[in-house]
Amino acid sequence: MAIIPRLFILGCLMALAISCTTVATPKATSLTQASESGNRLPTSNQILITFEDERNQRVPIGASVNGYRQRGDYGNSTWSLRVADALAEDYGLRQVTQWPINSLGIHCVVYEIPANQSMGQVLKRLEKDKRIDAVQAMKTFHVRGETYTDPYFKLQTGIRDMHVESAHQMATGRNIKIAVIDTGVDGQHPDLAGQIALEQNFVDDAKDGFDDIHGTAVAGVIAATANNRLGIVGIAPNAKIIALKACWQTTPQKADAVCTSLTLALALNTAINLKPEIINLSLTGSQDPLVGRLVGKALDDGIIVVASAPSTSAVEKDFPASVGRVIAVRTAIVEGDSIASVASSIPAPGQEILTTLPHATYNFMSGSSFAAAHISGLIALLLELRPTLGSGQILSMLKTSLAHSSSSQAVNTVNACVAVAGAGGLPDCGGITAKSNPVLTSKIF
Repeated sequence: MAIIPRLFILGCLMALAISCTTVATPKATSLTQASESGNRLPTSNQILITFEDERNQRVPIGASVNGYRQRGDYGNSTWSLRVADALAEDYGLRQVTQWPINSLGIHCVVYEIPANQSMGQVLKRLEKDKRIDAVQAMKTFHVRGETYTDPYFKLQTGIRDMHVESAHQMATGRNIKIAVIDTGVDGQHPDLAGQIALEQNFVDDAKDGFDDIHGTAVAGVIAATANNRLGIVGIAPNAKIIALKACWQTTPQKADAVCTSLTLALALNTAINLKPEIINLSLTGSQDPLVGRLVGKALDDGIIVVASAPSTSAVEKDFPASVGRVIAVRTAIVEGDSIASVASSIPAPGQEILTTLPHATYNFMSGSSFAAAHISGLIALLLELRPTLGSGQILSMLKTSLAHSSSSQAVNTVNACVAVAGAGGLPDCGGITAKSNPVLTSKIF
């Protein structure tokens, strides 16, 4: 793996002018509206209604994957369209967009409540309507990471902390697909070229050339190409990424991004239909009924779901990592620090991670988003060797691989080599076991 000097990396980044992602606004179907600052965020008076419609099960997998369009473009049944119109008329609501969620056999409609009506009162009235399966306020989710620009930070050593190089002697993620539900991914990056199996966009009309930082960085951690004399190596360099854009960047040249209940639901629905082995959700938010149902459906279908856990005690923002059977991942911290997180979450490298950024650049990123990406990559290695592993078995293997250093400054994290050796039926990993691992961790500088 070639090592990129820090000043060269920063020089490349300083020469860039990364534009803010914008959201196209088709008539009567856009989920978002422009603010005075130019960012596009969901309005606070939007609600999401679902009702059962067995006929939307006949919608083809590829029929609802090209951004927001006019109603009826996705095989909506006449019955569901009539119900959506009737609900708008009966409650004085304005339709924003609608979409079939065929993996659950339901139809989803976003409405806007007039300014003179109370959100709480409208929700209470709608909850009593027998035509409706569920109703909720539109939720927002945020990716978890930020870019570091201090030129004196040392190169991240997370891969060495996890002994990934040794694990690659046994598995590289071959034939494993990982759905990354995030912002867009720059598939033209030289370390990601050929690694993206499929890209679909649920936010705007852009076809390719995404300038999105966060999704590109997460994809690089998971599956950057190995041995190409460029940049970095991913945890699972022979795995393939399904890039599902459900979040949009809110600030130019920053990883900040936001998603909504609807965009996540659409991406999850598509992922379930595409049947990847793993879904990576490097984001957090508050409890969301529709997204929760889709995460549960993915788990029931045997898909492993990995989600980033918040690094604070903000329990109200621990979703979807808090969902049962989801592999929750937190940033590995200095031993002795006390940072509350989701119970049973797995620690992985999440500080100063050197990874891919748009336009053939690299930089250091931190946050539990990238810790989750490390674990998604590691799980791909496990599934290459044992494709039938379930979430519970994988969680047990990850916990078994945990090791601790005696240093008060050491970072505790999983040992990829020990976990992969276990999946391969080996007693240890070249003499390194979960109980005896004197060089697993590195110092924080």
